[in-house]
Amino acid sequence: MSAIYALTIVLFIYAAGDLISLLTKAKLPSGVARSIIILAGLWLKILPEETFAASTIGGFGMMAVTLMITMLGTTIDTPELKRQIKTIIVCLFSLVISTIVIILLGPIIINPQYAYVGSAVYAGGAAVVLMMTSALKPLGLVEVVGFFTILSTAQGFFGQPVCAFFLRKYATAFLADKKNVDEWADADAPVLAEGKKKIFQLPAKIDRIPVILLKVAILSSAAAFLAGLTGGKIHAFVISLIFGWIAVETGFLQKGTMGKIESSGIITFLAACVLFSNYVGITPQMFLGYLLPIFVVMILGMIGTFAGGFIMSKVLKMPVGLAVALGLTCTFGFPNTMILTNDVCDAMASDERERKALYNVLMPKMLVAGFVTVTMASMFVGSFVLATFF
Repeated sequence: MSAIYALTIVLFIYAAGDLISLLTKAKLPSGVARSIIILAGLWLKILPEETFAASTIGGFGMMAVTLMITMLGTTIDTPELKRQIKTIIVCLFSLVISTIVIILLGPIIINPQYAYVGSAVYAGGAAVVLMMTSALKPLGLVEVVGFFTILSTAQGFFGQPVCAFFLRKYATAFLADKKNVDEWADADAPVLAEGKKKIFQLPAKIDRIPVILLKVAILSSAAAFLAGLTGGKIHAFVISLIFGWIAVETGFLQKGTMGKIESSGIITFLAACVLFSNYVGITPQMFLGYLLPIFVVMILGMIGTFAGGFIMSKVLKMPVGLAVALGLTCTFGFPNTMILTNDVCDAMASDERERKALYNVLMPKMLVAGFVTVTMASMFVGSFVLATFF
């Protein structure tokens, strides 16, 4: 298949998912809509399996993801980081409760091994899947490996719509108070104390889009290098996020860099499309065979997330729906945390000012939540499960 034909098909899937999300006001998030389109196309033999490889998006898409994460890190300055302490506490507590619920109750209903690995996969995404694959495949546990691979793909179908539901309820309440819009619409505007420049801030006439992209690439490369020094124990994405925050504090990058470059649309597209090839090779029979344990793990996990979110919302005086939504980010992680947030902002805002206010209040929370659960805490859960049960 020609690369341009394949790219056109990928763009069709990407655009269709976006339109479906917009038409349903994010009740069906774009990530879920695209997944349904891809699986239906593959299973009905309408979509050739080689489409995503032929489009040549994969390799450059992964690089785009790293660039994007660095830029998204610029949405979080020190005051914002302090505000996200509640987000971190909610996510960690919800993750612990959901893991305990799955491990204690899951083995009563389904294969205990499925419950144990399911608790780790519920807590995270690709990193945990890779960890558990490398540990369990050599043991000959083919069915267990197949189960958590399918679960890691399927759980987004559960988590994203429910998370979107609670984010929409929060957005409705948020936008009902115009003071919120006034407060948050300009929250990403750079503020310099007494007009003083920060240490690495460049003059505006030099700090143009090509220079900004170069600075983002330098930080992303440094993050990849440092991650390599740790042997992958600290993921490059985590370091990129931290570097984005440091860049804002030192003036190396402006707060909200992603919104200030002309490349944000194409980078978002590439990041979303990286996930498309994961569906190749998944058959209807595989889904049907694992359907019951998938439902059990997801229902138990979500019960734990609801319980954890409810308790912490009362302790930390946070809206219950928002607390639950943040906890549910463990089921889909980045880049879907970003994509889902954009879906909700686009669907619920009536004008650009409302959209910007919603984006500024939700995006940092969702980014931090996704990285706390999927990128960091899930690795500890995976390590615990492997050491304890296998």
